[in-house]
Amino acid sequence: MSKNRKLIKDILEVIVPAIILFLVVRTFVFEVRVVPSGSMSPTIIENDRFIAGKVTLKFRAPRRGEILVFKPPASAQFSTDYVKRVIGLPGETWEMRDGAVYINGSPLEEPYLPQNVKIYGNFAPVKIPEDHYFMMGDNRNSSEDSRYWGFMPAKNIRGRAVFRLWPLDRFGSIY
Repeated sequence: MSKNRKLIKDILEVIVPAIILFLVVRTFVFEVRVVPSGSMSPTIIENDRFIAGKVTLKFRAPRRGEILVFKPPASAQFSTDYVKRVIGLPGETWEMRDGAVYINGSPLEEPYLPQNVKIYGNFAPVKIPEDHYFMMGDNRNSSEDSRYWGFMPAKNIRGRAVFRLWPLDRFGSIY
């Protein structure tokens, strides 16, 4: 075998498995995502880079307060993946009174929201269907979320935000 053919063979023996491993990890384990808007501010700001884990949600349902990456429902304004917080779970009743969220008639404690911002909005109680979630951005006055496009089907979930990579001054766990 010529030196060139051996070199090509050696390179392919390294590159092909590396590409396959990369694709498997990205498809089934985690991927790096970019926040497309300011709707999750101040928790995650526009253009932050974070790791979206995929493994955890294969073994358990999303929990209230978790931040998910998901394909938006067909009624949403944009088709790019969204990043929002789980507010309402399947079977619960969600409503909003004077900017405060109520789950099954009780006010929801939301320590991640800024204290000094007045949130606007009143929405009548709605029951969240099975296999659906009520999603909201932390920047409530500037977030296109379930208040506008309805419930998010569980099948649309792509991953859970777990770790911020960029910017470096905010590097670390998102929770």
